[in-house]
Amino acid sequence: TSAPVKRAAEFGMTQNAFETQELTAHGKTLVKPLGESAQKAWAAAGLEIDCGRVRTYADDSTRDVQTARLWLEGLGCVGNEVDVANGSLPEMVPILSDDFVQPNGKCQVATEGQARGRFGGDVDALTAAHARGIDEVQVALEMPSDADACKDLPANTECAIASFPYQYDAMPWHGLFGGPLYYAQYFAESWMFEYLSGLDDFANHKLTPEELVRLYGLHVAIMGFASNYFNS
Repeated sequence: TSAPVKRAAEFGMTQNAFETQELTAHGKTLVKPLGESAQKAWAAAGLEIDCGRVRTYADDSTRDVQTARLWLEGLGCVGNEVDVANGSLPEMVPILSDDFVQPNGKCQVATEGQARGRFGGDVDALTAAHARGIDEVQVALEMPSDADACKDLPANTECAIASFPYQYDAMPWHGLFGGPLYYAQYFAESWMFEYLSGLDDFANHKLTPEELVRLYGLHVAIMGFASNYFNS
């Protein structure tokens, strides 16, 4: 695709805020209402929130800590501290940090056989089941027939996302494997981030909000493969 990659200016952020992965300005306005909605839901259920007993944990990243603090503010517990999973809280790190579930991490995830068993082991059938969304992502990308991403494909193979090879990688946020579904959902998720960040040119003006919501189902599908009994 020839579409430019969006940088700090497009998200209304300073370069430093962008590089340190802070929440976008739009994101900051959305988190507090989430805390407020939780407070209202619990109150409606007859539960009184005791801020002294509320504990909030976050990964050791800027945006996660910002999210936790704004959520607490919406909940009505603005003075609460956020427990950050790092060296000072080592017992929580495996729960909140991606580093522990990478292939060389300490937490076991589903084997390739177990991962493939979630969809019957037929990669081509999995791709066919999501063919419409995968093809629509490719169209929105304006992917050329000689894209660099296709240079390692076998000769006489169509340069298309649906042609990309399957590969088990044991990374839960990939759904445990790469392949057509993963690569298509990656862009659908990225475009949803743009839309939720308030960018008018999300998906480079190629999709309506309704079309984007439908394509986001690709991301939901891949996360479904990541969330399983073996990874628990």
